[in-house]
Amino acid sequence: MDQAYQQLVQHFPKEEKAFIEKVIDLCQQVEMTYSYRLTSFLNPKQDEMAQSIAAHFQLSYWSSHSLVATEFSRGIIAPDYYQLEEADFDIAVVEVIYPRKYHHLSHSQILGTLVNRLGVQRQYIGDILIEEEHTYVLLDKRFVPLLMNEVQKIGRTPVTWKECDIQAITVHTSSGYTSEQILVSSLRLDKVVSAVFRMGRSKASQLIEAKQIKVDYSPVTQVGKSLKAGQLVSVRGFGRVRVKEIVGYTKHSKIKLEIEVIRK
Repeated sequence: MDQAYQQLVQHFPKEEKAFIEKVIDLCQQVEMTYSYRLTSFLNPKQDEMAQSIAAHFQLSYWSSHSLVATEFSRGIIAPDYYQLEEADFDIAVVEVIYPRKYHHLSHSQILGTLVNRLGVQRQYIGDILIEEEHTYVLLDKRFVPLLMNEVQKIGRTPVTWKECDIQAITVHTSSGYTSEQILVSSLRLDKVVSAVFRMGRSKASQLIEAKQIKVDYSPVTQVGKSLKAGQLVSVRGFGRVRVKEIVGYTKHSKIKLEIEVIRK
């Protein structure tokens, strides 16, 4: 590993080393072949890092956020003369059609079916958008025929699939989240998780130590990690919470937090 490579890797968190190496490899492929390379679906943190690495190699970077403002996106790393073609993102939008009057499908049910029954790796599945009247799955185009042919049920719910134009969907950034206010004695990760998901601090600590909790998409093991406004906390099996802002303090020095939360 040469010095320039080491210096580049050192700019990013250690836990992202494997991802950083993948993006560097894609950049090197672009330099050698003079053609573009497509990433898998990336979380917002990874999208920023991929853009930064592409800039280091003086390559162009395009994000599918330019098509639709989903949480997860795909990136195109390309020579500077590349002209963006939207189809190059290879993203399909498929609507899940089912009798909504009698059934409800959750994010975890849909994702579990795609990953476990079809064997599709998580990195090839983007957002699952659950709206009042529609449910959409964004995924790598090559898996659409497999999905349509192999999945007629999710759990006990009969389903059919309809491919849609990506430009036809509207993403509501707060979809599925509810706004709440909670009181905590501090912004420690274990205390916030305990308060939001109504579990004992010992349970919250166990989940953190078992790497079942992520902060801004990265696993953490520090029980006492202090959270900041804007950070996203994901708790496997329980849901997600975003710390929006500190609203104020009570006369007993409790912190009043505004949060957005999805509970499973």
